Amino acid sequence: MGADAQIAIQDVAHQLSNHKYRKVYKNFDANMKDKVPASQLKLIWEQMERSAGELSAVVDVRKSIRDEGSRQSAMLQFKQASVQMTLSENENGKINGLYISQLAYVPPSYGKDLGVGKKYINFLSHSYNISGELVIPLECQNCPVVLLVHGSGPNDKDETIGPNKVFNDLALGFASKGIATYRYDKRSYLYPDSFKGQFNLYDETINDAISAFYHLQADTSLHFGKYIMLGHSLGAYAMPIIADSLKDRLNGAILFSANASKLEDLITYQMKYLTEYDGEITKEEAKIIAENTKQAENIRLNKYTAETTADELLAYWPGTFWKGIKGYDPISALAKNTATQFFIVQGEKDYQIPMTEFELWRATVGASEHVKMQSYPNLTHLFTPTKTDRPSPADYFSPNNVEFQVIWDMSDWIKLVAQ
Repeated sequence: MGADAQIAIQDVAHQLSNHKYRKVYKNFDANMKDKVPASQLKLIWEQMERSAGELSAVVDVRKSIRDEGSRQSAMLQFKQASVQMTLSENENGKINGLYISQLAYVPPSYGKDLGVGKKYINFLSHSYNISGELVIPLECQNCPVVLLVHGSGPNDKDETIGPNKVFNDLALGFASKGIATYRYDKRSYLYPDSFKGQFNLYDETINDAISAFYHLQADTSLHFGKYIMLGHSLGAYAMPIIADSLKDRLNGAILFSANASKLEDLITYQMKYLTEYDGEITKEEAKIIAENTKQAENIRLNKYTAETTADELLAYWPGTFWKGIKGYDPISALAKNTATQFFIVQGEKDYQIPMTEFELWRATVGASEHVKMQSYPNLTHLFTPTKTDRPSPADYFSPNNVEFQVIWDMSDWIKLVAQ
């Protein structure tokens, strides 16, 4: 069998995804059959599915021809993670090597050989003990500090998404520019059971951000010149409320990919974008669209109560959450708060918060003296670079880092605010 007739790595991945373990096993050479029985293939693959979800795509396929066969590699994108698969074949087209490894986070170049001080600081927020980490540049003399506020979902302090760590990148990047950061594990990450019933935006995001702020300010061992908040996604959406609550104690706030529209409208847009992404809508997708459209309309028409469960509404948010934000307009809240300096930052390849949201902010507050705005071409919702024409969740599966130019611009703005 020639090299061009050998089994494709995409076929192997899809056979495993369809639980056709014997079919893959039959393509092993004698040595592989002896080392890896079909039962072990089943065990390994189904353990991965339990932790990462179903296989959704096989991308970045690469192949090289060798003297005695070939070697192929591909990235397997699951619903909640991604892995690297490497497959080697002998000259007879039989698989003589099959390796699957988790894609790992790669620290950014701007964080290499960086001297910083670290201090683990916990704080209490409404009886919950929240863990966090302070990163301080070695040359910090009353330097500014940025508190990082997560997006939606149960995020750790690094805001780990696949093999990416947005907040860790920010901590390193800011430190390289002489700015300290404090990042903490989200309450829903530490105490997931507390979010099984009713909760609101304050429970998920606002209360802990404010508690972290007051705890740092009250710590007499810390000496920071100015205090800045950076909210990503849902944290950015909530930032006008946080800034208003802190008044003049807060010197500046960064909205790192912020929606201006109502959440029910944004989620409806996101759902439509993703289901239409491949140019066709399956029966299952059509059913999801119908259900979500109805749920969004029920939210708009107030056809739910504070006891309505998350299963009956959009995303993972229950009735209490939706009731709490019903009258909230982030643009109006930000426009009224002229005591705080705001910086609205946006990636132009962000499918979750599209550029239409950025333009809504620009049309209303873009000319305000207390607001700076900046968008960046070819950056995703994570502010990582992408070469794709149409952004998608696949952009989050490759190890990448926050673009340093964004950190540079935010750092310059922070230093101006901190004067």
